[in-house]
Amino acid sequence: MRRIARAFLRRCRVSEPVVGCVVLAVSELVTNAVVHGEGEVVLRITVAVDVVRVSVTDHNPAPAVLKEAGPDGESGRGIRLVDAISDAWESNGEETWCEFRDARAAA
Repeated sequence: MRRIARAFLRRCRVSEPVVGCVVLAVSELVTNAVVHGEGEVVLRITVAVDVVRVSVTDHNPAPAVLKEAGPDGESGRGIRLVDAISDAWESNGEETWCEFRDARAAA
């Protein structure tokens, strides 16, 4: 998913700093859906004029939440990381999304 996301974003001329952040968010959200979700996992990336939106859906009705991971914890940091690197994020249960503002590279 990361490789496909990176190729798609580059083709859409998304700036490299944003590409890196989006690919990291894709990794975290998809992993979260695979580990904690139910059923099919769907990734959607939408590129608009000045924003990139990442949406991951599964069939788990419980929303993703920010957690405090202990220093020795092996999990619990993914949504906190998405919160730190994205401009906005939300989870309604079956869908968790985040957005990144993008100032495109000159055409």
